[in-house]
Formats: sequence, C-alpha cells, structure tokens
Amino acid sequence: MFKRMTILAILSLILIALMLMKTHTTSPANHTSTKSSSPTAYTTMEYTITKISGKQYYGKADDGTGIQFSAKNIVSGDKIQVNDHVICYFEKNNLGKGLVKVEKK
Repeated sequence: MFKRMTILAILSLILIALMLMKTHTTSPANHTSTKSSSPTAYTTMEYTITKISGKQYYGKADDGTGIQFSAKNIVSGDKIQVNDHVICYFEKNNLGKGLVKVEKK
C-alpha cells in the first residue's frame, strides 16, 4: 500500500510540474507588437505577399521570416495580390495555436 501511495504522489508531482511548464510560454523576439481592440490582445506581424498558389498565400517579413496561410484566414473582403502588405494576428499568450486572422494593410 505504501508503494502505491508513493507512486501516486510522484505521478501527481510530475503532472503538476508539466501543467506549470505549459503555462510558461515564450514569445518570439522582436515580434511583439500588440493590438488590444478587443478583450483578447493579439501579437501582430506584417508580411509582404511574395507568391499566391491557388488558395495558399506566401509572405515574407522585413526580418526575413516567412509565412504560409490559406484564404480561409483572410477576414477582410479585400482581394490580396502579390506585393500587398498584410497584417497577421496571433494570440498573444498562445502562439502554439497559430494564425488567427489576416487583414490587408
């Protein structure tokens, strides 16, 4: 019985440690421009569209990072073309979720 209680306590501590580690996320360096027009703030990045292939859009930021997204992420009704500037929104505290929305600048 003592062994079972010890194993349960150790597994509980591991679970708690993993939950605490998950809550501590890091944001990418030099990419933290936030917009708080709603209760949820977003991290935004600006990209220039470099290629469009079907419903897939490819972009590049000034710092050289790239992005790929589909047309379903575009919230505005504007037609986005090559060399257009777009703003990509990511959740501020949960970058693991990925891209939330894209708007033409």
